[in-house]
Amino acid sequence: MRRVGFVVCALAAAACGERPLEPREPTPGVPHYEIQSYNVEAGDHGDPGTIAAVGKNHSDVVCLQETTPEFEAVLRAEYASEYPYQIYQHNDPDPGAAGLAVLSKFPVADSGWHPGPKGWHPAWHVVVDTPDGKLQILNLHLRSKHDGNGNVVSSYLSSNDDHLYEIELFVEQCDNGLPTVVLGDFNEGVGGVAVEYLEDRGYTNALPLYRPGQFTWRGNSVANQFTQTLDHVLFDAAFEPLNAWVTNAGGSDHLPLIVHLEQAYDWDAAPP
Repeated sequence: MRRVGFVVCALAAAACGERPLEPREPTPGVPHYEIQSYNVEAGDHGDPGTIAAVGKNHSDVVCLQETTPEFEAVLRAEYASEYPYQIYQHNDPDPGAAGLAVLSKFPVADSGWHPGPKGWHPAWHVVVDTPDGKLQILNLHLRSKHDGNGNVVSSYLSSNDDHLYEIELFVEQCDNGLPTVVLGDFNEGVGGVAVEYLEDRGYTNALPLYRPGQFTWRGNSVANQFTQTLDHVLFDAAFEPLNAWVTNAGGSDHLPLIVHLEQAYDWDAAPP
């Protein structure tokens, strides 16, 4: 590894209130990738702003939540050239909130669709075959705090337990031997139980390293006063972070979250 203890030092600095990390250019000769997570909000698949936001950053891999068959048709037509590898999964009876998609510049394979427990949203494990090695992505959509079992109050109060149950279920089905990114609509903030579960297992949440407090969700209100950071991209020790940011684009209530990562070591060799 080129930068020993980089992430540990960065998180320690953040805890002490020091400045966030400065974005940097990739290390010369080291493979690097931009990966985007975006909940497109199933409602209006014809919204030009949302369609444009999917490809606005020209990321190498784009992972979407809340896609529909109608969205799929539009995106396949719009991005056939830039993203020749596209896979979609829509799950009845709620094909909107349960829809997931991956658009990629590299070949991508379905490695396991994981239905959400108790009828909640699902997760999808895919493997991207880059020219420099395979990486796996867990694209997930944890349940809304208002969509659990029972009334709104009980659903909200039980959301932490439910999120922990979901993330444990989804992560255990991943291949621990591959470089891994876990991303999507977590429906919880930076200190949420699912985020902390991943951090306790060696994952790093990218956005707080560079832009702590930047929101990824905006409520339907005047001037979007209601905002939260509900979307996250976490990476394991196979990556070094270069940058992470949110793009103010699209008509969804969520915003595109993009992370730029490079290989921490040669993936064809044993980890250091």
